This record gives sequence, C-alpha cells and structure tokens, in this order.
Amino acid sequence: MADFNKATIGAVPNPILAEKSDPLHILQMVKNLKHQPITGVTDDEILLRARNLAQLESFCGFLPIWKGKKSPMLKYGGEPHLSLQEALGFKPAALAVRSPNLLTLDYDKESSFDFAAERGIDFTFPTTHFRRTDNDERFKQVFYCPDELLAELPNRSIKRTINYCGSGLDVFLSNSCYILCDGEHEKGKGRYYSPSGLDIPDLATPPKEVWDLALEIAQGEPKSRTRKRYYNTKSRKMNPCIICGRDERLWCSESDNGLIFCMNGSTFSSELKHGTLNIGDVVDGYALVKQSPTCNTFKFHEPKKRHTPIRPLKRRKALARR
Repeated sequence: MADFNKATIGAVPNPILAEKSDPLHILQMVKNLKHQPITGVTDDEILLRARNLAQLESFCGFLPIWKGKKSPMLKYGGEPHLSLQEALGFKPAALAVRSPNLLTLDYDKESSFDFAAERGIDFTFPTTHFRRTDNDERFKQVFYCPDELLAELPNRSIKRTINYCGSGLDVFLSNSCYILCDGEHEKGKGRYYSPSGLDIPDLATPPKEVWDLALEIAQGEPKSRTRKRYYNTKSRKMNPCIICGRDERLWCSESDNGLIFCMNGSTFSSELKHGTLNIGDVVDGYALVKQSPTCNTFKFHEPKKRHTPIRPLKRRKALARR
C-alpha cells in the first residue's frame, strides 16, 4: 500500500482530505441530484459526511447503487476504484465502498451476536459501523487490515463467507465485495449511516478475537493459484490524459505496467475525442484492449514486423541461372 500522510483516521495513516474529491463540490452535486446518496439533513451534515467518506479514497473505492436495489450501476470487477465524486456522477440512490483492506463482520440475525459473544468478540467495539435508520439490529462492523495483516492470510483475502457455522454472521475481506455505506436502503424505508463514535474517523484495526476468526476462516479456504492484481493500487493520474485530453477532475490513469485507463465521462472520453472505437483500434499510438461502461483500457501499440520468407537455396540458384 502507498506511504500515506502522517494524519490518521483511527488506526489508518491517511491524508486529511483525499486528492480526488472536493467535499464542497460533492455537496453541490448531492443537492442537485434527484436521490440523496449521502446521509444528512442540513448542508453542514452532508458536508461533514462527505468529508468523512472522502478520507477512505486512499485505500477504498466507491460504487453507485441503483434505486430500489442493492446492486451497483456498473461492472467493477478488475476495474480501477472510483472516487466518491466519480460515483456520485452516476446519480445513484445509495453508495457502497469496496477495498482489499476492509474486514467486515455482517450481523444479520440475533444468533450472530450470541456467536460473537461466545468467541469474546465485542460487537460494540469502537470502529466504523454501517447501520440503517430503520433497523438497529442489523449492521456491519468494519476494521482496517494493513498489508502486514493481509500477509498472514493464505490468499491475502477472505471470500464472502455467508452464515458462518450457522451463526447468522457473514464475514468478508476482499476487493470484490462491497459494503452499502450511505444513502437510501433498497426498500426506501431507511437510510444507511454511521453513529457518532462509530463513524469513519473511528476506523480501527481488528482486535485479536476478531483477527483469530478471520485467520480461522481463511485457513479453511483453498489456496488460490493465481492472485488477481488490482491496478488501482499502483497507478498515477495523468494530466492531461494522453488519450482523451482530460485536464480537470483527473480520473484517467496509467498503471505501473503501462496500461492506460481512460475513463468515460460526459465531458471527456476516448470516443468523444476519437469517435466510435472497437477492440484493436489504435489511437495516438495506443491500442484499445478492453472496454467497459466506465473505462476504456489502452496499451502501447507495437506493430507486428512483416516477415519476408527466405527462398530455399536451390530455388535461388535456379532463378540465378535463368
């Protein structure tokens, strides 16, 4: 993980404000949306919540959620993380967060609290909670796992484990999982929020009892032969983007192995600048290798050298005698 600023959110080294999102601009975006994806009544409440959420961007990404559903509005597997501001651009009804560093205990039933208590796990432990205003008995308790903890897991992650040991407790630690963290619940009867004292600035590393549970679950998973690499953790923002020319609200990036992630926005995109593109098309020396609703991926184009076949020696001598 990157070497972050000395300022902290709980146990997490992290910049005071993430570079990607401007909370004041986010406040303006929220006020102009039909749905309010950030919890709060007054401008000050929304602004404070936006500031807290934006601080997760250095190791998390956000996903926009459809109204009346729990599903994201885009495909995200293997794609770069979205900033809070970028996710709001989809005009969602709710927001989710995902990260390879967030260990989540999802308490779904009364039995899950009994299970935790029997193992000495304190479900009131002061770390980040994501709760619902219409149901205090179901919530997610979230912990930050730095790289040194991830190294203790066979796969550096835990797949979504549903109803572990019949307890009603779900556990996961994976960039492919996401957590509903703010905005409207799918049935529209409540909203997601974090209580005072259990908010994002309170995010903490897991205590021993929680980490012992994570190790136990991880040891029961088959070891992965290949490990998926997420380019969002090792990339640099481009200003301007060499594909679409984006030079504001920087979103496009170049990975450490030379892939160009050119993001599709309403003002800048590769197809707005170059017209309709298909896999294999080359623009400005870069070939399009992957397309998605949010991102077109390019890599440096190396034309194949034409191979001129060498005629056999006997054939060449015969031609010379003619």
